[in-house]
Amino acid sequence: MTEPRMVDVTVIETRIVPVPEPDWCVDPHDVAHHFTDLTHFGRQTTVSVDTPVGAVDFLSARISHAPYLEAQSEPYPVVGVALDLQADFQAEDVAGLTRELRAAADLLDEIAEQALRLRGGTE
Repeated sequence: MTEPRMVDVTVIETRIVPVPEPDWCVDPHDVAHHFTDLTHFGRQTTVSVDTPVGAVDFLSARISHAPYLEAQSEPYPVVGVALDLQADFQAEDVAGLTRELRAAADLLDEIAEQALRLRGGTE
């Protein structure tokens, strides 16, 4: 496992705090309101489906890790998931939706496997 790169994060107290940055983090960490708010975010992946009113994003997921939380500690990276879809489909269009739902399930499995590998320090 490689040593994490270090980034300087300006926190609300207007001080700069060097923190270890995992390779998978894509957040520039411009400012954290409080040190405990600092969260590492991986690349967000979005899944969409064609609906009668056009393509609609219905799922997004990414790895995140807030290692400095005080109230609810995150000792390991977690998988953040946002799921939202409300639409009426013609019966013949439901097959497209179920195809995208299966692809979304596969995607979530892949992201979860990556988060589990990160727990072991293999990425």
